[in-house]
Amino acid sequence: MGVLLISETKLKAFTNINKNVDMDVLKAEIQIAQDIDLQTILGTRFYNHLLSQVSATGNTFNADETTLVNDYIAPFMIQTAYFNAIPHIHYRTMNRGIVEGTMENATSVDLATMQYLRTIQKQRADFYMTRLQDYLLIGRGQNKFPEYTSQSTTDGMIPDRSQKYNNGIFLAHTTRKGYAKRQVTDNGIPMYSELEHENPPCADCY
Repeated sequence: MGVLLISETKLKAFTNINKNVDMDVLKAEIQIAQDIDLQTILGTRFYNHLLSQVSATGNTFNADETTLVNDYIAPFMIQTAYFNAIPHIHYRTMNRGIVEGTMENATSVDLATMQYLRTIQKQRADFYMTRLQDYLLIGRGQNKFPEYTSQSTTDGMIPDRSQKYNNGIFLAHTTRKGYAKRQVTDNGIPMYSELEHENPPCADCY
């Protein structure tokens, strides 16, 4: 098991995962959430840079990195790891095959309910993903992390800066970031859009 940016104890503390859930299951899902979801957002170079500063005795993060990890990465990791863990808490792989794991005197939910719970959890994870991206791209974290802003394909994965989160409330003729720019420009009102100058440009501004 590699370096983990959150512990299974913290994952249990900030979700409704019971304290008796096998820690090895949760550690595996934290690792997967880091390698797949977090590395996709941060890019390989910045991701490895953060991991390289964590050891068994602590970390060597600077003040900006400490804020990033504690206030933005950790909440995202908690919700994403929980989303990933739900099927593996419900079903376990044993030597006789995949079995439905239940606690004594407890009733396991059906597949449809589990999928419903995952949908709720995915919305939470996506919210914290967008919050992390906003901090790095247009928030107070922009230009504070050279390993994030100066990556190339030779470093491995480059950061995914596209933002895909939408909540469950429908507002006609708007995007996640407000009214589409075309609705303003079509009325002949000159404007400047900071979001249009994102790298890459805001995909839902039109």
